[in-house]
Amino acid sequence: MNSSSNLLVLGVTGQVGKLVAKHLKRSKANFSVGSRRKENLKELADQFGASRFIDLDDPRTFDQALKDVTGIFLITGYTVDMLVQSKSLIDAARRNGVKHIVHLGAFTTDRDAYATVFAWHQMIEIYLQASGVAWTNLHPNMFMQNLLGNAAIKGGRYSYYTSKALGYTALEDVAESAARILIEGPTKHSGKDYWFSADVLTPNQVAEALAGATGHKFTAAVRNAESFQNDAEQPSSIFEPAYAKGGLEFFRYVEDERMAYIGSVKDDTKKILGREPLLLRDWAKLHAHELLELAGS
Repeated sequence: MNSSSNLLVLGVTGQVGKLVAKHLKRSKANFSVGSRRKENLKELADQFGASRFIDLDDPRTFDQALKDVTGIFLITGYTVDMLVQSKSLIDAARRNGVKHIVHLGAFTTDRDAYATVFAWHQMIEIYLQASGVAWTNLHPNMFMQNLLGNAAIKGGRYSYYTSKALGYTALEDVAESAARILIEGPTKHSGKDYWFSADVLTPNQVAEALAGATGHKFTAAVRNAESFQNDAEQPSSIFEPAYAKGGLEFFRYVEDERMAYIGSVKDDTKKILGREPLLLRDWAKLHAHELLELAGS
């Protein structure tokens, strides 16, 4: 660990950012976590060691938040605001002498991606590459953790919005890799793109892997892409309309094979961490209790 590094982790109220921060703390890295909620700053400082106020919707907060920061873990929310937020933060990072930005993007292997959310991420990545700040882009495929949310599993019935095979990655692998990259810094990781897609499975194969790991019967139910749009428009949904449109496009394009590359293995976990990535059967064993709760067992 380079003692001169001072890292800032965004998104610690979500799953990825929180795991990144936990790995940095375990590694005794010098870092702060950012939050827009002033009332949470003390609790976050108690949990992780240090916190900073930063509101991605108010660039006036950036200069103070980035004071003496050398590296940033950049993660965006589920809205089109990610474009303005990321651009203005990258501008502030350059202005304040930040040396390295590690950006969590999407599993894009081609420059001609035109599904909405994938295109947004590519625009952020291109802007970051042109900024003059050293960059590293992370490209995770479908998070295995998605199986634990958004009503993906009910009573042992696994539902998804395409019949095609998808590539899966464990959030644990991506978060640990992000922490390692932040610690090792731009000397080793500047200008690098890393992909995370370790296990390619059809819906039926997902159900089989869950059953094998838990001993409980799981079945697969394939729904069409329009079902995602309907679910995303429910009052309890975390998705805004523009982001939900991107989800609809994604599942349509996977199903008609315009985005067939989503069902491919391309994984850099071993390159970064020196170990094999988690496959779904391994991940499901780690989360068997949660899966069984969702299955009603």
